[in-house]
Amino acid sequence: MATSAQSTPEPANSTPRMLAASALKGSRVGNFAGEDLGKVDDLVADVTTGCLRFVIVSMGGFLGIGDRLRAVPWELFTVRAADHEFLLDIEKRMLLDAPSFERAKWPDMSDGAWAASIHSHFSQKPYWNSDITCAGDYTGDDRLDKPDRDRI
Repeated sequence: MATSAQSTPEPANSTPRMLAASALKGSRVGNFAGEDLGKVDDLVADVTTGCLRFVIVSMGGFLGIGDRLRAVPWELFTVRAADHEFLLDIEKRMLLDAPSFERAKWPDMSDGAWAASIHSHFSQKPYWNSDITCAGDYTGDDRLDKPDRDRI
Protein backbone atom coordinates (compact mmCIF):
# COMPACT_ATOMS: atom_id res chain seq x y z
CA MET A 1 0.00 0.00 0.00
CA ALA A 2 1.46 3.35 -1.02
CA THR A 3 1.61 6.20 1.45
CA SER A 4 1.59 9.89 0.69
CA ALA A 5 5.35 10.03 1.34
CA GLN A 6 5.99 7.59 -1.49
CA SER A 7 5.97 8.72 -5.07
CA THR A 8 4.26 6.83 -7.82
CA PRO A 9 5.99 6.29 -11.13
CA GLU A 10 4.97 8.58 -13.97
CA PRO A 11 2.98 7.01 -16.80
CA ALA A 12 5.10 6.11 -19.82
CA ASN A 13 3.48 8.79 -22.00
CA SER A 14 3.75 11.68 -19.52
CA THR A 15 6.02 14.69 -19.87
CA PRO A 16 9.20 14.29 -17.82
CA ARG A 17 9.41 16.56 -14.79
CA MET A 18 13.10 15.93 -14.17
CA LEU A 19 15.95 15.65 -16.64
CA ALA A 20 19.71 15.56 -16.26
CA ALA A 21 21.44 18.83 -17.13
CA SER A 22 23.41 16.97 -19.78
CA ALA A 23 20.13 16.03 -21.50
CA LEU A 24 19.17 19.71 -21.68
CA LYS A 25 22.43 20.99 -23.14
CA GLY A 26 22.00 21.71 -26.83
CA SER A 27 18.24 22.17 -26.49
CA ARG A 28 16.67 24.69 -28.83
CA VAL A 29 15.86 28.13 -27.41
CA GLY A 30 13.07 29.97 -29.16
CA ASN A 31 10.35 32.46 -28.47
CA PHE A 32 6.58 32.26 -28.75
CA ALA A 33 6.77 34.09 -32.08
CA GLY A 34 8.52 31.02 -33.50
CA GLU A 35 11.95 32.63 -33.83
CA ASP A 36 15.07 30.58 -33.19
CA LEU A 37 17.12 32.31 -30.47
CA GLY A 38 19.96 29.85 -30.00
CA LYS A 39 20.77 26.76 -27.99
CA VAL A 40 21.20 25.92 -24.31
CA ASP A 41 24.94 25.93 -23.70
CA ASP A 42 24.88 25.40 -19.94
CA LEU A 43 22.85 25.76 -16.76
CA VAL A 44 24.01 27.68 -13.69
CA ALA A 45 22.90 26.62 -10.22
CA ASP A 46 23.39 28.31 -6.86
CA VAL A 47 25.16 25.56 -4.93
CA THR A 48 24.20 27.01 -1.54
CA THR A 49 20.46 26.75 -2.26
CA GLY A 50 20.41 24.13 -4.99
CA CYS A 51 18.32 26.43 -7.18
CA LEU A 52 18.79 26.85 -10.90
CA ARG A 53 19.55 30.53 -11.54
CA PHE A 54 20.59 31.06 -15.19
CA VAL A 55 20.39 29.34 -18.53
CA ILE A 56 23.41 30.12 -20.70
CA VAL A 57 22.22 30.63 -24.27
CA SER A 58 24.63 30.31 -27.18
CA MET A 59 23.87 32.53 -30.17
CA GLY A 60 25.62 32.78 -33.51
CA GLY A 61 28.86 31.14 -34.51
CA PHE A 62 29.35 27.78 -36.12
CA LEU A 63 29.96 24.60 -34.12
CA GLY A 64 30.66 26.68 -31.02
CA ILE A 65 33.26 28.88 -32.76
CA GLY A 66 32.54 32.60 -32.75
CA ASP A 67 29.34 32.27 -30.73
CA ARG A 68 28.44 34.65 -27.92
CA LEU A 69 26.98 33.45 -24.64
CA ARG A 70 24.23 35.19 -22.73
CA ALA A 71 22.95 34.43 -19.24
CA VAL A 72 19.16 34.50 -18.98
CA PRO A 73 17.33 34.21 -15.63
CA TRP A 74 15.80 30.76 -15.23
CA GLU A 75 12.43 32.24 -14.26
CA LEU A 76 11.89 33.59 -17.79
CA PHE A 77 11.78 30.17 -19.43
CA THR A 78 8.93 27.87 -20.26
CA VAL A 79 10.40 24.42 -20.78
CA ARG A 80 8.92 21.80 -23.06
CA ALA A 81 10.96 18.96 -21.64
CA ALA A 82 9.56 16.28 -23.96
CA ASP A 83 10.64 18.37 -26.98
CA HIS A 84 13.93 19.54 -25.41
CA GLU A 85 12.83 23.10 -26.09
CA PHE A 86 13.19 26.25 -23.98
CA LEU A 87 10.81 29.11 -24.79
CA LEU A 88 11.14 32.79 -23.88
CA ASP A 89 8.39 35.38 -24.01
CA ILE A 90 10.74 38.06 -25.38
CA GLU A 91 11.66 39.51 -28.74
CA LYS A 92 14.90 38.34 -30.34
CA ARG A 93 16.34 41.88 -30.11
CA MET A 94 16.15 41.79 -26.30
CA LEU A 95 18.32 38.68 -26.22
CA LEU A 96 20.73 40.09 -28.81
CA ASP A 97 21.09 43.26 -26.71
CA ALA A 98 21.68 41.33 -23.47
CA PRO A 99 25.17 41.43 -21.96
CA SER A 100 27.24 38.71 -23.60
CA PHE A 101 30.54 36.99 -22.91
CA GLU A 102 33.00 34.71 -24.61
CA ARG A 103 33.22 31.00 -23.96
CA ALA A 104 36.76 31.44 -22.56
CA LYS A 105 35.90 34.48 -20.38
CA TRP A 106 32.91 33.78 -18.15
CA PRO A 107 31.87 36.53 -15.72
CA ASP A 108 31.79 35.92 -11.97
CA MET A 109 28.14 34.89 -11.71
CA SER A 110 28.24 35.07 -7.93
CA ASP A 111 28.90 38.83 -8.19
CA GLY A 112 25.68 40.52 -7.08
CA ALA A 113 26.22 43.58 -9.30
CA TRP A 114 26.64 41.38 -12.39
CA ALA A 115 23.57 39.29 -11.56
CA ALA A 116 21.53 42.43 -10.86
CA SER A 117 22.49 43.87 -14.26
CA ILE A 118 21.28 40.69 -15.99
CA HIS A 119 17.97 40.74 -14.14
CA SER A 120 17.59 44.46 -14.86
CA HIS A 121 18.17 43.94 -18.58
CA PHE A 122 15.32 41.43 -18.67
CA SER A 123 13.13 43.61 -16.36
CA GLN A 124 13.14 40.94 -13.67
CA LYS A 125 13.26 41.28 -9.92
CA PRO A 126 16.52 39.63 -8.75
CA TYR A 127 15.89 36.24 -7.19
CA TRP A 128 17.47 37.31 -3.88
CA ASN A 129 14.77 40.03 -3.55
CA SER A 130 11.90 37.82 -4.69
CA ASP A 131 9.05 36.52 -2.59
CA ILE A 132 8.98 33.33 -4.67
CA THR A 133 11.45 30.56 -3.84
CA CYS A 134 13.24 28.47 -6.46
CA ALA A 135 10.67 25.77 -5.75
CA GLY A 136 7.91 28.20 -6.71
CA ASP A 137 6.72 28.57 -3.13
CA TYR A 138 5.29 31.91 -2.13
CA THR A 139 6.91 33.35 0.99
CA GLY A 140 4.96 36.60 1.39
CA ASP A 141 2.11 37.62 3.63
CA ASP A 142 -1.17 36.01 2.53
CA ARG A 143 -3.50 38.34 4.43
CA LEU A 144 -6.22 39.66 2.14
CA ASP A 145 -6.64 42.85 4.19
CA LYS A 146 -3.10 43.99 3.36
CA PRO A 147 -3.37 46.84 0.77
CA ASP A 148 -0.01 46.11 -0.89
CA ARG A 149 -0.33 42.34 -0.83
CA ASP A 150 1.79 40.32 -3.27
CA ARG A 151 -1.01 38.13 -4.54
CA ILE A 152 -4.73 37.54 -4.22
